[in-house]
Formats: sequence, structure tokens, C-alpha cells
Amino acid sequence: AYEAYLWLAGSQSLLELNDFHKLQRFGMAAFYMATTEGELNWKVSNYWNTARNECTWFGVDCATPNEDGEEAVTQISLPSNRLAGTIPREIALAGIGGQLMKLNLAGNNLRGQLPDELGSFKSLVVLDLRASSKLFPPPDDFSGQIPTALGRLKKLEELQLNSNDLSGEMPEEVCSLAQTQVLITAVADCDPTSPFGSVTCNVPDCCSACT
Repeated sequence: AYEAYLWLAGSQSLLELNDFHKLQRFGMAAFYMATTEGELNWKVSNYWNTARNECTWFGVDCATPNEDGEEAVTQISLPSNRLAGTIPREIALAGIGGQLMKLNLAGNNLRGQLPDELGSFKSLVVLDLRASSKLFPPPDDFSGQIPTALGRLKKLEELQLNSNDLSGEMPEEVCSLAQTQVLITAVADCDPTSPFGSVTCNVPDCCSACT
């Protein structure tokens, strides 16, 4: 996060940005730096961490500017793009506009625990965190328990968490989304014969499918 701060502070376009875009840009820069490790650079990273408007960065979509000129991020879609590392807490700032509807990081080599900050995206409809196939052994998968904070995503319709090393029970807060027929697709490694993690999740009361 400190590196992202230094990058933003040294940006020639900093003075042209309002506070909203400074925070949104900082959150996205922190995410980029946390998921780029050594020689494992992203497959495609066009415009990320450049002076270009963050809405032009590869895989990013934004809403139409409001009356204050604020363009809120609506989508970050980077499937199978060779991301490696962890999701930082600062990612919450990438959705500061409250309009992030899709976060697709499937098929990458991300690891560590899922941050509670993922539960801050109140407009999120799709959250896809499926890991890549087992070309890389652990720790190149998400691990630990599924955060209860995901239950705050009241508009979530699709949740993909399979092919990771997650464990424990699917939180009741998440299952309640399925029981109110908001969450339509919820896939986790809850098949007892699965070579991946060991999540406990009832089908169809909570998860729509187990892998």
C-alpha cells in the first residue's frame, strides 16, 4: 500500500484529480502492486498504473460521469491474466463509488485469505474467485475460511469460490442470500471427494453446486 501511495504522490496528474479519483486510483494501484510479484507480471496490463484515467485500464469499466465528474468503477474483470499474490484490503477503495457490480479474478494464482473488505461492494452482482487448475501447488490458492462479510453483498447473484483451499462452513450470512433467492449461483469445494478445499455447504439450501 505504501508503494501505491508513493506512486500516486509522484504522479504528474495528481493535482488534476479530485478526492474521489485519488482514492479510487490508490485502491486500484494497491491492488495491481499486490498481485504483481517478481517476474510473474500480468499477462495484459495495458494502462494500469499509468497517468491514463483508471477507467481506461485493461479490464476496467466505469459508470457515466456524475455531475461532479466522478466516474465510479463498475467492473474489474481480469480472468486468467496471470495475477499472483494476495488481494489487499485497499481494494475496497476501488469500489468507493458504490457501483462495482462485477469482480472477476478467476483462473489466476492468487493466495491468502479473502479480505473482509470484499463485503463492502454493496452493488456487487458477480464475485468470481475460482482458482486456476492445479498447475501450481498451494499456496497459490485462497485459503482459510470464507468471510462472513460476504453476507453483506445483498445484490450478489453469482459467487464462485471453487478450486481453492478454503475450509470451514459457508457462513450463514451468505446462505441467507440464497434462501431469500437473491444468490442464484454459489459454487464451492463442498464435494467430500474434492481434491481441493473442504467447505461445508448444503445443496440446494445454500450452495447451488459442489465441486
